[in-house]
Amino acid sequence: MKAGNPLKTFHFSTEMKQSVSPSTYPNDKTFLVHELQMKKGELTMDDLKHKQAELESKSLELEQEIIDKQQTLMNLHQAIQTATSKFQAASASHLAAGLAHEIRNPLTTIKGFIQLLKPELQADRKKEFADVALDEINRANTLLTEFLSVLKPGSPEKRKLSMNKLAESILKLFSSESILKDIQFKGTFPKDELYVWADENGIKQVLVNLLKNAFEAVEGNPATRPEITLVVSKLEENVSVSVIDNGSGIDQLSLNKIFTPFYTTKAEGTGIGLAISKQIIESHGGQMSVVIEHNKTIFKFALPAV
Repeated sequence: MKAGNPLKTFHFSTEMKQSVSPSTYPNDKTFLVHELQMKKGELTMDDLKHKQAELESKSLELEQEIIDKQQTLMNLHQAIQTATSKFQAASASHLAAGLAHEIRNPLTTIKGFIQLLKPELQADRKKEFADVALDEINRANTLLTEFLSVLKPGSPEKRKLSMNKLAESILKLFSSESILKDIQFKGTFPKDELYVWADENGIKQVLVNLLKNAFEAVEGNPATRPEITLVVSKLEENVSVSVIDNGSGIDQLSLNKIFTPFYTTKAEGTGIGLAISKQIIESHGGQMSVVIEHNKTIFKFALPAV
C-alpha cells in the first residue's frame, strides 16, 4: 500500500502539469499583449463611430446654415427689388405730376386767348369753333386734374359723418336727372343713424362716381326699365353702402380690371374715376368691391362704424 501511493500521487501531478503546459495556453507576456491589442482595437472603433456621428451632426448644421443664408439672400434680393420698384414708381409719379403741370400751364394760356377772341369769332359767325376749342381744353384740364388726384391724393379732413344724411343729400342731387331720364332711382336707409369717421368730400366724390356710372349703365340697356338703388346698412362692425343697377352689366374681363387706373370700356371714359374711388375708400380703412348678381351690378364699399 505504501508503494502504490506515490504512483497515484505522481500520476495526478503529471496530469496537472499537462493541463497547464505551454502548448495549451500561451505564456503570461503573450496573453497580456494579445489582450491589450484587442482593447486597443475596440477603442479605435468606438472613436471612429463617435467621430462619424460628430461629422454627421456638423454636416447637418452646415446644411441648415447654408439654407438659412440662402433664404436671407433671397429676402435681401426681394427687399432690394421692392425698394428699387418703389423708388422708380415714386420718380415716375413725380415726373408725371411735373409734366401734367407743364401741360396745364399752356392750356390755361390758350384758353384765355380763345376767350378774348370769342367776340370777334362771334361777329364772323364762327363762335361755335371757339366753343368746341374751349370744351376740349376744359376736358383736357379735367383729365389732368383726375390724373394728378391719382398721383397725389389730397389729405382728407376726417370727422364723424352720418352716412344716412350724406346718402339722402346724394339722392336729392340725382333726383332731377332720374326724372328727366325716366330712371327709377330710390334709396334704402336704416332708421338709426350710422356714423363713420371720414372725409365728407371724399366719400361724396365716391358716391357721385358710382352713381354716374350707374346712370350711364342703365341708359345703355333699353330692354328693361332702368332702376338704380342706393342702399345704406350696418354690416357687423362696418357701415356698408351699395349702388345697385340693372344696366348693361360688366363682362368678366372688365370685372377683373375694373379698378385698374386708366382702364375703361367707354368711348369717352378716362378710367380714373373708379381707381380714385377705391383709393379714397382704402385710405379710410375700408374696402370696395363689385359683383354681378341676378343680372344686377352691385358696387359696394364698407367703412368702419363709429
